[in-house]
Amino acid sequence: MVAVVAVVAAFTGCGAPRPGPALAPDPAPDRSLIASSARLAAPRPVDPAVRGASYLTAVAAQLQPKWSVFLEDCRLRLPRTHPLNQPALAATFELVIGSAGELTAHREVASSGNGDFDTAVADVLADASPLPEPPGDLASDDDLVHVRWQFARDARQAGAATARVVQVELPLLEVVTSLIGRGELMRAATRVAASWAAPAAAADRDPATERVMIAALREAITSPNGVARRTAVEACGRARVHALADDVRGQLAATTDPELRLAAITSAGALGDRAAAPALLAALPDDLTQHPRVALARVAALVAIGQAADAAAALRAVLDAGPNPTALAALRQLPPLATAPVPAIAAKLAAWAAAGDAATRGAVCMALPAAAPAPAAALIARGLRDADARVRAACAEAAGRTDAIHPDAATVKRLHELAHDRDLAVRARAVAALGRLDPAHPIRAADDPAPAVRAAFATTAAEPELRVLAGDREPDVRAAAVIALGDRAHDIAVRAAADPSPQVRQAAIAALGVVPGAPGTAPGAAPGDAELLARLARDAVPDVALAALVRLVGLRGRAAMAGPLLDQLVAAPAGSPERARIALAWLLAS
Repeated sequence: MVAVVAVVAAFTGCGAPRPGPALAPDPAPDRSLIASSARLAAPRPVDPAVRGASYLTAVAAQLQPKWSVFLEDCRLRLPRTHPLNQPALAATFELVIGSAGELTAHREVASSGNGDFDTAVADVLADASPLPEPPGDLASDDDLVHVRWQFARDARQAGAATARVVQVELPLLEVVTSLIGRGELMRAATRVAASWAAPAAAADRDPATERVMIAALREAITSPNGVARRTAVEACGRARVHALADDVRGQLAATTDPELRLAAITSAGALGDRAAAPALLAALPDDLTQHPRVALARVAALVAIGQAADAAAALRAVLDAGPNPTALAALRQLPPLATAPVPAIAAKLAAWAAAGDAATRGAVCMALPAAAPAPAAALIARGLRDADARVRAACAEAAGRTDAIHPDAATVKRLHELAHDRDLAVRARAVAALGRLDPAHPIRAADDPAPAVRAAFATTAAEPELRVLAGDREPDVRAAAVIALGDRAHDIAVRAAADPSPQVRQAAIAALGVVPGAPGTAPGAAPGDAELLARLARDAVPDVALAALVRLVGLRGRAAMAGPLLDQLVAAPAGSPERARIALAWLLAS
C-alpha cells in the first residue's frame, strides 16, 4: 500500500503523501507480473446537450490524462485482485472554480470506499489548478462555478460524460439585489426567469421580478436613446414607480427634449412627488406664454402633488397682466378653492368674453364654470352665439362638460341648432354635448359628411348605429365606434384587431379577453383572444404593441407571463424602449 501511494505521489507531483494514520505495509508487488487487465479505451465524450458541455470537455482534457496515469500505474504494477484494481471503484468530488479558472476548493461528495483511491483523486485535484477559464453563464449565485466530477476505475475514468455543472442557489431576493447593485441587470433577469420556471414556488419571485423591472426602467432613463428615456419616464408615472421619483425629477431640468420634459412633468404629478414643486413652478410663467401644452401639464402636476395654491398664484400673476388663453385654460384644472382668491376673476372673465379676441373668448368659455360659476351660464350662452366658430365650438364643449352648470332649455335648444352648424368642429362639439345633456333627443349624425362629427356621435350612438360606424371609411370614426361598443360586440373587436389603422387596432385591445356583459377579465372566456393579443404585442406601432402586451399580461396573469417577459427583456438591447415597455407591462399587471 505504501509503495502504491508513493507511486501516486510521484506521478502527480504532489510530494510526500499527506499525513494520516499509519498503514501496515502490503506485500511488495511482484515486478514479474504482467498487466493485470486490458488498457482502458478513452472515456466517452459528454452529451453536447448537457449544460456547459464544451467547458466540461475542456476540463476533462486537463484532468483525464493525470487520472489515466494513475490507472495505468495500478494496472501495470498491481495484481488484478488488488483493492485499487477493483472496477467498481468510483469517487465523486465537487470542484469549485473561480472566474479565472482557479480551483478554489474541492470536496468529496461520494467516497469510493477505498481511502487510497480517494486520496489519489484529491492529489490529482490539488495539482490541477488552474483549470480552463469558465464561461460566465455557468456561474452560480456565489459567482463561482460548481462542477460534480466522477473519478472511476472503469471505462468512465475521469471523462466529461459523467460530469455535471451544479447550480448553487442563494436566497433569490438577496442575489438579485446584489446583481443589480453591481450593474448585472441581465444576469439578474436570467436568474429570476429561472426561478419562475422551477416547479417549486418561491416566495420572493414576485418582488425579485419587480426589482428587475424597475432596474430596467432606471437603465432606460439614462439611455442615450431618447425614445427609451421618454418611454421609461412615462412608465414610472403610469405604474406609480415611486422608487424612481428622483430619476424622473432629474429629467425636468436635464433635458432639452420637450416631449421628454412633458413626460417627466406628467409622471412627477402621478407620483405625487412634492420635491418636484420648485422645478415645476420655476418655468411655469414662461411656458404659459410660449409652451401651452407644457404649461397645462405643469399646472395639472402641481395640483396632483398638493401645490394647487402655488399654481393659482402663478396664474393670477399672469392674468393680472392681461388675458392669456393658456392661463385661462389652466384655471379649469384647479380645484374651486384654489381659484377663489383670484381678485375680481368674474369681472375679468366677463370683460374678456365681451371684448377679447376669438382665442381669448374661447378660452374664457373653457375656464367656466370652475373659475367663475356665477356668470358661467350667461357667458356660455352668449358664446354659443358668437360669430367666430372657434368660440362657438369652445363654448359648446364647455356646456357639455360633466362639471358644468346645468344649462337651461334655451341653451339646449341652441346646441341642437349648432349640431347643424356649417363648421364641423362646432357640429362635433354640439353633438357630443347633447349626448350628455339631452340623451332623450340625441342628434343622429351617422351620415354627417365630417368624420369628426361621426366620431363624436359614436360616444352616444346605439349599438346598431355603432356597428355601422365600426365599418366607417375613416379610422378615427371606426376607433370611436369600437371604443363605444366595448365588450358588447366581440366580433367587432376581433375584426378591429386586424384593422390597417393603428388607432383602430389599439381601440380593439381593451375589449379582447373580456366576458361579454361582465366587468373585468376572464381567461379562457373568449377563445383566441390571447393569441390575438400576443400577435398585437408584436405590432410595428409601439403604442399598439405596448397596449396589447399590458392587456395580455393582465389576461394570462403574472405567473404565466413572468418567464417570457424576462426572456424578452434579456433579448432586447440594453437601454432600449422595448425593455421599458416590457417592464411597464409587468408593473401594471395586477
